[in-house]
Amino acid sequence: MKYSIIFRILLYLALAFTVINGWWFVSIPLIIIGIWLFSFKFEILIAGIVYDALFGMVGSMGVKGYIGTIVAVVILGSIYLLKKVVR
Repeated sequence: MKYSIIFRILLYLALAFTVINGWWFVSIPLIIIGIWLFSFKFEILIAGIVYDALFGMVGSMGVKGYIGTIVAVVILGSIYLLKKVVR
């Protein structure tokens, strides 16, 4: 099924809105939908970096400051493996 560019842009706008407002658990399902439907798979990685840039990445937090990016990489790898098994 071919998805239009308008749907993809709307998904990116919704994703940007949820990440900027700190609604990480709303953006995760949007990211998973984007990864599953489209071939470009860096939506979640970009969202994790943006989330960490806005709400983390403080030197004194250590690894905890980069949790958004770490979760993004884990979800990206999981979806990649799941798509291999399903398809």
